[in-house]
Amino acid sequence: MWIYDTGIVRFRIQGGTEVSATLPALQADGNNWHHIAVSWTRSGSQVKSRIYLDGELTESKTGPWVDPGNTLFLGGGNSGNDAGIGMWDEVYLYDHAVDPSEIRWLARQVLNVEPKLLMISEGSEGVLNLKLEFPAEYEPGSQVQVKISGDELIAFDGQPAGMGRTLIFLPGQLDELRTVRVVPVDDLENQETRIAQLYISVTSTDPEWQGMNGTSVSVVVTDDDPVCGDWGYYSMDLNQDCFVDLRDLLDFALQWLACTDPAFGDCRQPNRYLIANVAHRGYSAQNPENTIASSLACRGFADMVEFDVRTDAGGELVVMHDNTVDRTTDGAYTGPIENLTRDQWSTLDAGTWFDPQYAGEPVPTIQEIILACHPDMIAFVERKTGTVDQYVDIFRKLRVNDKLMVIAFDWNFLEQLEQVMPDIITGALGSDELTIESIQAIQAKGIDFIDWAHSTVTADTVKLVEALGSELWVWTVNDESRMRQLVEYGVKGITTDNPELLKNVLKDMNQR
Repeated sequence: MWIYDTGIVRFRIQGGTEVSATLPALQADGNNWHHIAVSWTRSGSQVKSRIYLDGELTESKTGPWVDPGNTLFLGGGNSGNDAGIGMWDEVYLYDHAVDPSEIRWLARQVLNVEPKLLMISEGSEGVLNLKLEFPAEYEPGSQVQVKISGDELIAFDGQPAGMGRTLIFLPGQLDELRTVRVVPVDDLENQETRIAQLYISVTSTDPEWQGMNGTSVSVVVTDDDPVCGDWGYYSMDLNQDCFVDLRDLLDFALQWLACTDPAFGDCRQPNRYLIANVAHRGYSAQNPENTIASSLACRGFADMVEFDVRTDAGGELVVMHDNTVDRTTDGAYTGPIENLTRDQWSTLDAGTWFDPQYAGEPVPTIQEIILACHPDMIAFVERKTGTVDQYVDIFRKLRVNDKLMVIAFDWNFLEQLEQVMPDIITGALGSDELTIESIQAIQAKGIDFIDWAHSTVTADTVKLVEALGSELWVWTVNDESRMRQLVEYGVKGITTDNPELLKNVLKDMNQR
């Protein structure tokens, strides 16, 4: 198990599938303790790994079993890579795979509250489900009190707003599921979207239960009051700035002229869905990834071309996704790109592995890919390795600050890039479930948008990101039905191996 300075915790059994969790407090201030538990169970040639953060299951995956030997690494995955970030305390090994209730007890987090995030409009109702979970041998001998408190604009179970709510769990009924209705006050003032915090504590006179940890639930409250006063938007307020002025009249006139001009045939309606079409490693569904050929094939389909960048032995920025050249090249050299010089990797064939018709396709530099994208597509640079200075030097020489975007899993790199070149648009990559804490941690670094694994994104995820003032983009989507779903959710950009498919999906949805 190891911890990155970005707050990412990872665990694996040797070469088996790794599982991850994110420590938002570590990203924010680094002064909080967390309870991390990992477990694994083997079944034949497969191993199932799980990771829990503060008593909550974060990720569970099944992968191939690889004999782990008898060495335990805390802080790193190899000998010598063992620093870890922060401090370790009270490390325990168990002779069985601890179950969720036992882990909750060990984390002093016995109260299970669902959901962890409520999205409610003013005057509407949300429901919290609360249940005590603990191993049978640790059942409390006396009643347990659960207290819920919010702010002065939150009401519980029909009580006046601002009053807390107390639930009593009695012996013999401790495993009952309890529900609480949560209603934000419906006022007459437009306050836009706000985030309220509910704090929940657990107390009992049973000495074994003293010191149980409480929890919190975030409530995203959408204001239902009109933006422009009691009347809302006028129908002629086309730009919705609360005024009907000359600009609205001009927009109306231009639209009327376009829709009545016989030369146009029929009236074109404005696109409902304006989504950035990002080609993943170029048009990689039909071309060898991360090549000039793949980038050029995007023209006419994609708005942006995503590609991965690493440094070679001489510090030059090279377009290569993997750490090694083995999978996507053929030639006299193998191994890590960082060990190869330009004279070596430039002789490699980056096309034959995909299809013989691409024989001789070269491994490109970052400069070559950027220039292949321009002038009609934007370079979407994913930084894998390399320093801020190395990237800034190239961007300044090419004078492309306003014609590219940079994404990375290393948010600290993006923060440093923003400080040096604030006009470059940056995006934070990630894959865990997005929370208020993780979104705010990204925003605190000055990063412009969030680019997330689509598998963890729901309609509520998009609403939450927008409520906090950011944009949500997603990667990598190749299924047509999922594309349509994410577009309906309101994501601002989609990365795909098939930009032609995404373009056709958007065209179809906008013509309905």
